[in-house]
Amino acid sequence: MKINIYKKAVLFFILQSLLIIAVLLNEYNFVARFSFLQFLHFEQLDLVFGHLILLLNLAAIVVARYLYMRGEEARRLNVVPQKLANMSEQNRLYRQHHHDLNNHLTVIIGLVQLEKYQELKNYLKFYFNNINNTYFKVESGLDEIDVLISSKIESARMKGIKIDVHLGAKIESGKKNTFNLVTILGNILDNAIEAVQDLEQSRQKICLSIEDDPSHYIITVSNPTLAAESIRPEQLLMEGFSTKGEGRGQGLFIVKNLVEQWDGNISIKIQGDQFVIQIKIPKHKLLEEC
Repeated sequence: MKINIYKKAVLFFILQSLLIIAVLLNEYNFVARFSFLQFLHFEQLDLVFGHLILLLNLAAIVVARYLYMRGEEARRLNVVPQKLANMSEQNRLYRQHHHDLNNHLTVIIGLVQLEKYQELKNYLKFYFNNINNTYFKVESGLDEIDVLISSKIESARMKGIKIDVHLGAKIESGKKNTFNLVTILGNILDNAIEAVQDLEQSRQKICLSIEDDPSHYIITVSNPTLAAESIRPEQLLMEGFSTKGEGRGQGLFIVKNLVEQWDGNISIKIQGDQFVIQIKIPKHKLLEEC
């Protein structure tokens, strides 16, 4: 049976501590006071203990590296489902728009063939007005984030949910960090959409803002909630905790881990009946490529 790697790390630490204590005792001739240990060559003990401590240090480095790699692998495995979900949602919206466009083109071609030009003019006017009211031009500074926000706006609209977007900053980021930003924003917006979809129609509204200050990007998402009094914000960031039922609760924990990798900060507040989550990310961290 394999020994748990964490137990190995603790064992190495204990042995190393004992050897350091032994070296200190030998330095002060404490061991030499015991007659039954007189056969030992005390002048050589420091050398032996020193070599053992060195070996344990090397072993500890190997264990630490292994634990780090395991942690990175676990983080990647946690993030992959969210990335796949975002890709699936974007693909679904593309197929739907393609289908809708085919329907509209069929009507337009039919009106042309019937030479009903006034009806065609009215139909095209209605069609373009509908496009202008439906599609919000997103300019966050990153194409990937633009696509994500647009897809979430459209997905929410189909459920009767409105997302108000205010973009007061243009984000600059390296490719790998952009990938993680998509995961963070996708998680938060999915949570907000799910939280409001069972509310009465007049309250089905989500607010998203992306602002900045001289050193940070500030992402804020707010939505109404029915469970304001029962929510303890600090619990929502714990692994496995969820208000949605068993088997849920990884989303915000993943978000928290990604934000903290950039030395950022995530905070959750309840303001009246509004659930507000705010993320602050150092600008220079997003420009770094890990």
